[in-house]
Amino acid sequence: MLATVWNCGMMKPRLGRILAPNLATSPCLCLLVETGSSLLLVDTGLGTRDIADPGRLGRSSAILNIQRDPELTALWRLEASGYSPSDVTDIICTHLDRDHAGGLSDFPHARVHVHKAERDAALNPPTASERERYRECHFSHGPDWVAHDKLSEAPWFGLDCIRDMDGLPPEIVLVPLPGHTRGHTAVAVKTGDGWLLHCGDAFYVSRELSEDGKAPLDVRAFRTLAHNEHRLAMLELVRLRRLAKVTSGRITMFATHDFAACRELDGKSFG
Repeated sequence: MLATVWNCGMMKPRLGRILAPNLATSPCLCLLVETGSSLLLVDTGLGTRDIADPGRLGRSSAILNIQRDPELTALWRLEASGYSPSDVTDIICTHLDRDHAGGLSDFPHARVHVHKAERDAALNPPTASERERYRECHFSHGPDWVAHDKLSEAPWFGLDCIRDMDGLPPEIVLVPLPGHTRGHTAVAVKTGDGWLLHCGDAFYVSRELSEDGKAPLDVRAFRTLAHNEHRLAMLELVRLRRLAKVTSGRITMFATHDFAACRELDGKSFG
């Protein structure tokens, strides 16, 4: 199994260099996974329709200041690699925020795998903040949802996980990490080079995985605004920090918006 990290969107939040310098340039890291018989994506980043009309992203669009470069979309990168959108049979979303699910409509025939709690919250947002973070236009094409919530009896490196999902190879495992959203998950992919763990928005800069876990002040401040349930998200971050320590580099862990990870991993293949 071959997995390639792609940056599928770039945001340069206005006043970011002043208010949040560690997040002033925020990529949208995704994964293209080649199983041998099909292609699947882990997250989609920003979609082509978002690039054409940033207003689709809601009231936050002016602040996010997405870079309107169509070459930074999963669709463009896929076609530039010689594939067709129809080759993507499955998409796994760490969660359904606008900058992770924006490209779903570029692959309308793909099955969309997500935690059940996340799908339910996105389709029927229970709070005002969730009505803003989930964009109805991203789901208006009627995705073929495949919702998962049954935990496996076999943990993944000591963490609760979801295995053996319908339509997905056994080398792909979901690791629930709720807090940022109700059904936020990390996605683990086993390749010939070892495990990759796409952590979504469970953290923002890699130094958060260090033993002291000391994130920059601007990142800590942003987290309090970005998380649906901050206390729970911080508990999950502690679990990731322990995982990083115990596995000691055996797992390549990265987060969606970590610019340092983007510079190191964008375009890199594992397997």
